[in-house]
Amino acid sequence: MQPIGYSKEKAQKILRKYNIDVLIASSPVNVFYTTGLPTLHVAPNPILYVLSNQFPSISLITSDGELSLITWITYRSIDKFCWVNDVSGIASPKAAMVEVSDRIEKWGLAEKTIAYESLMPVYQYEYLCKKFPNANFIYGDQAFLDMRLTKSEEEIKRIKKSTAISEKAILAMIDEVYEGITDIELLKIARSTIIDEGAEGWDHLTLGIGSSDPEAPGIGTVMKSGDIARFDIGTIWKGYVSDVSRHVILGEIPEGAQQILDHMIQVQEFCVDHIRPQINMKELYDSGKKFYKSLTKRGFCYITGHSIGLECEETHLFSPMKTLDRPFEENMVLDIEVWQNYKNQGLVGIEDCYRITKTGCERLSNLQKDFFLK
Repeated sequence: MQPIGYSKEKAQKILRKYNIDVLIASSPVNVFYTTGLPTLHVAPNPILYVLSNQFPSISLITSDGELSLITWITYRSIDKFCWVNDVSGIASPKAAMVEVSDRIEKWGLAEKTIAYESLMPVYQYEYLCKKFPNANFIYGDQAFLDMRLTKSEEEIKRIKKSTAISEKAILAMIDEVYEGITDIELLKIARSTIIDEGAEGWDHLTLGIGSSDPEAPGIGTVMKSGDIARFDIGTIWKGYVSDVSRHVILGEIPEGAQQILDHMIQVQEFCVDHIRPQINMKELYDSGKKFYKSLTKRGFCYITGHSIGLECEETHLFSPMKTLDRPFEENMVLDIEVWQNYKNQGLVGIEDCYRITKTGCERLSNLQKDFFLK
């Protein structure tokens, strides 16, 4: 097996940048990223995820980029998924920590800098602190993020496939829209389409009808004439996530809605046109806000660009909540979404995935951006 996105050379560079001697991955997403072991909740059989409280999977990366893996001893198919040579099987949480500490001692790193995830279970952190009282413990979240922000060709291929399936699910729901259909029925259509297309599952099925809460669908909300529905789908294909959102309207477009959507599309496309390697994220975000103000003096829009990959929102690159002061890089993949509140129908806007190329942005999604009308 070959790594999907992990690069030994990239890991070496990042660990040396942060003066990390050993970096420990304990979350399912980072164990999957560094080893290929199917630890995610949407694996064909998510048994390693389900039993992680009893048989934790942990990977270690040394400053020279070498990998070690500790996982459930009963799992016998490691060679079918994993590219790590140094693997130990364990049958308890304590046994896992013994394996971790034995490696740290063997490598002569007991008094060196050990980086761990902020989501590491407390018992694991406390064990390491007690075992290595003279070590320098630091958070390793930024190191993992730096590894994952730029994507390999295989990762981009998986995100593209995921995006295509999300769009098929959105179109399948739109095709079935009629007055009286419920969000329960629409969710069934989305789920069946995603599975029929061969994906493992979904990251999110955000679905709003009229004024209903799109983050909590499936309560029997009925679609009526004049409603604006939002279908926001994130498929998972071989571990990688997409994020696409479109609106469908039953009947005529409500007054003022078209202008809002037009503005949101214009702001999104302004951002797309101005993103390329070496452009500063904060400066881009500030420019996007100014451009929106040039379109209208009223209202407020939410402009967000978030890195997407193994997680829907790996981090916000720019948004009202968080904006990074760093340049865009080639092969970053981000979702650019722009929203504005519309009367009592919730948010109206647009959302698409893009890959940053040498010269600009490549759109990974293909659906029309305008309202779909039924």
